[in-house]
Amino acid sequence: MPADSKKRPDPPSDAAQRPTKRSRVDPLPGNPLFFYREPKDTIQISTWNVAGLESCNAEKWNFGFRLYVEAEDPHILAITEVNEKDAEAVFESHPNFEFLRARYPYRYWSHRVAVVSKLEPIAPPVYGFPEGEKHDPEDARARAITLEFKECFLLATYVVNAGAEFKSLDKRKDWAADFEPYIRSLDAKKPVIWTGDFNVIRTITPDTTESNDLQWGAQVFGKYSGTSQFERDAHERLLGDQPWLENPRRPGPKFVDVWRLIKGEKWRQYTHSSKKVGGWRLDGFIVSERFLHNVRKCEIRQEVKRQFWPPKDSVGKGALSDHWPVWLSLEMEEL
Repeated sequence: MPADSKKRPDPPSDAAQRPTKRSRVDPLPGNPLFFYREPKDTIQISTWNVAGLESCNAEKWNFGFRLYVEAEDPHILAITEVNEKDAEAVFESHPNFEFLRARYPYRYWSHRVAVVSKLEPIAPPVYGFPEGEKHDPEDARARAITLEFKECFLLATYVVNAGAEFKSLDKRKDWAADFEPYIRSLDAKKPVIWTGDFNVIRTITPDTTESNDLQWGAQVFGKYSGTSQFERDAHERLLGDQPWLENPRRPGPKFVDVWRLIKGEKWRQYTHSSKKVGGWRLDGFIVSERFLHNVRKCEIRQEVKRQFWPPKDSVGKGALSDHWPVWLSLEMEEL
């Protein structure tokens, strides 16, 4: 296992016993973000592609990353596209991330994906696909982290990007060859919450290029990563035909795109912005079908864009991130 994806030491015993609703680091004053609190006995999970931890630097864009975390205060935060070779130094030592260490006693990272949690997993984390035979093992360990809880698995991924002109499509195919059997093996044991950046665009039906997850429509299909027939077919094999879901407690082999199920077929909202293709919905939550009865809400937090997207004259400096967080609330007392 590479050094940048090793398991961190167990937190001190007093950290595990600390009340999860209080932080040793005072929140920043004057937070422009506000989210209504969920009822007691619910659990919240967020995912955010931060486009590099450098974008999360405390001073950048008026402390946007920290202000989001403090306003949302999820029980678990999955961070994708970390892009930090020495992630341990950042998560465990850097002063700008002390607020994360104070809030989340359980922290796991690689140089592409990290998960921080107030809830203690029941087993050590799994990086990558232990039984994988196709995808590069080191890259898999950097892109996928699995945490096991009593009621479910949490699988956080930064799925391989097929790249410009699909130059990395073979790598994406190797990823799919290992990922599908892996997530199904997890689902055979207990339900799965799969979250992160999926790097694929869904279409209304598998054999069309009509999509409600892409702002500029069919003109980009087959030209940009996430739109190839292979990528979409590999994703839809897991999801299958969704509208027939009538009994959310019924066991079955399928996974469910939570945001799309809640919002309906025609609702449009995006999690990523690109000058080439406009908005995309690339990030979110996909859960085992039999886990649906626990789902309460799922939202794309575009408030973050409105508060922290830089003005036009500063775009050259780079934005806080070109993605926005996605948030899931579960009607559960524990995971």
